Amino acid sequence: MGARSVRAMPKRQAGETRAAPRRRQSAADRRTQVVAAARRLMAQNGAEAVSMRAVAAAAGVSPAALYLYFPDKTVLLAAVVDAVFDELLAAFTRAVEGAAASPDPFARLASLMDAYVAWGLAHPDEYRLVFMTPVIGVAGQRPVAEGCRTGSANGAATFAALAAEVSRLIASGHARESDPALVAEQIWAGGHGLVSLMITFPEFAWSPREALCAALRETLLRGISA
Repeated sequence: MGARSVRAMPKRQAGETRAAPRRRQSAADRRTQVVAAARRLMAQNGAEAVSMRAVAAAAGVSPAALYLYFPDKTVLLAAVVDAVFDELLAAFTRAVEGAAASPDPFARLASLMDAYVAWGLAHPDEYRLVFMTPVIGVAGQRPVAEGCRTGSANGAATFAALAAEVSRLIASGHARESDPALVAEQIWAGGHGLVSLMITFPEFAWSPREALCAALRETLLRGISA
């Protein structure tokens, strides 16, 4: 028999380091990855058009693995909605903190109102998904905690942040005595009307955005002032 040839292993160059082993993703990281993929697809195509299999492919997981985290599409959509509300809540927090030093008692609420409109117009696809899409199941079928106005914990916290600013103004005597939740709903309805109209009808010859937003804000604040 002839001598068996042995291929020489390539020598490592000086200074060359061995690649670090790839870290295994945690369940929380994988869940976040799936929610992010679902959010992109649903914002681009609408929730109804996106299948669980498409989400699994976009997230780089198997359909079987996806169902371990989200047993059905309703639960996944609820997680997407909660993630979007988390961003809006963060925008509310920054707005209130940024206006905290102002001597104007209405500055914090006004800043929060501006933040809602600005966020919605900057994220039209996500806004349309969360606020302009009938989501049967997220609010209609999922268990909702007593006193919670949405099926999303972050959604409830977002509304609570708005209602808290209204309560503060009523308690200080700067806003008329009323149910804070009722007033907060009126403010939300006004902001939503503006955002949804500007998203749905971009071809309309709207007044300059800043002027329109300021006019709506002043009208709403004047309406609740004591």
